[in-house]
Amino acid sequence: MLKKAVGIVIRRIAYGDNHLIITFLNEAGVKVALMARNARKSTKYGAGLDLFYENLFIFSQFKGMGTLSSVDTINSHYAIREDIYKLTYAQYTVELIDRALEESDSNPFAYKLLKSALSHMNDSDNARIIALLISVKCMPLYGYVPNFKYSTFDGNMTHKDFTAYSFKFNSVVTKDALIDDPHAIRMSNKSLYLLYMMSEVPIENLSSINIDGVLIDEMESLIFKMYDEFIGVYIKSRKIMEQMRRLDQTKK
Repeated sequence: MLKKAVGIVIRRIAYGDNHLIITFLNEAGVKVALMARNARKSTKYGAGLDLFYENLFIFSQFKGMGTLSSVDTINSHYAIREDIYKLTYAQYTVELIDRALEESDSNPFAYKLLKSALSHMNDSDNARIIALLISVKCMPLYGYVPNFKYSTFDGNMTHKDFTAYSFKFNSVVTKDALIDDPHAIRMSNKSLYLLYMMSEVPIENLSSINIDGVLIDEMESLIFKMYDEFIGVYIKSRKIMEQMRRLDQTKK
């Protein structure tokens, strides 16, 4: 019996000389692996099995891996593949969401994150900001929730008072807390407030964002340290992102 599902291609692996194993994330936030027979030598599927393609998949599946019958493309996200920056940040976003989900998980929010991220990256020049936003939104999927809302050191909730992020207290802190945690990461108040906004704003309410590159550097550095210290996951595309950032800095 054939099944239908809308989803986005998040993985593709060559299998033998002719076939592909593709994995897509469906609207329920479930990863579905399918064998696409003769996909490497046939034009049957067109480009619909490339990463980031949103398709209607028609396939057969009883137990384990299913077999793909056809795809009907809904959105190719073509502009992402035309731009090396967009491509890199999109790859980072896909891998970040993919690795946050076990094969048996069902998480509609993860699909919403991925769909929104690719749509905004495709239609704007803010791929780096979108990737940073998704990094913040993905943390709870890994079991870690940063606290940009108030200081657990003294309960302070006044955003203009925050001067650092403390791993010891796992929260934003004021200068008063630096005596107890001299290793807290000093940051601009504006960066800390923007991270708070990113953690709170619904992804579907995201509109055009323009943030100074220095602030993005500062926020990105903190988020990457959080992934290293609290989550322990390193995304392959991140190395390329960091190289691109260094290259951009040398041009200024």
